[in-house]
Amino acid sequence: MKSILGSIFIKLNNFINSCITKSNKSLFFTKKSNIHHSFKIGRDNFLDISSDAEFNIGQNVTINQSNFITVKSNAKLSIGDNTYITRATISCLGEIEIGKNCILGEGMKIVDHNHSYTKDPFSVSKTDFTIGKVKMGNNIWTGANVVILKDVTIGDNVILGAGCVVHKDIPANSIIINKQEHLVKKIEQ
Repeated sequence: MKSILGSIFIKLNNFINSCITKSNKSLFFTKKSNIHHSFKIGRDNFLDISSDAEFNIGQNVTINQSNFITVKSNAKLSIGDNTYITRATISCLGEIEIGKNCILGEGMKIVDHNHSYTKDPFSVSKTDFTIGKVKMGNNIWTGANVVILKDVTIGDNVILGAGCVVHKDIPANSIIINKQEHLVKKIEQ
């Protein structure tokens, strides 16, 4: 009896996961979508997708589990063939283009906008933004917790080391390292 219940539980769990995945994937199919049938999306993703967003998703793209993806009205998200994304945040109000054969690692964030602000009197808007574009080339690997800010272009064949904040263009064939110095002090007794 226990093995029958276990088998039923596994089948039910697989069915639920399949439905969740299909449901998540369907959000990407808007009127402006061009999505290859091999596109895969995992579980536990948070998606905030406008019905008039535009998607270009290539062959064998995988958006694995636990990602936060926002693509607002009239925004455009493009992801090239064979790109793999996991546990990332992509916030697109304008345009984000990710190339082919990229591996975007845990905690990575891509943002194509900033909050608007005024100087006199100083105030930061919660709902108004300055919107830009992010363009990432082919064969990019991001280490953990990389942040890519608006109006940045990253060339082909780039490695972005863990913890990098990318706020200006990166040329092709580069490795970017987040240089940190550790100051070790002895605890005095």
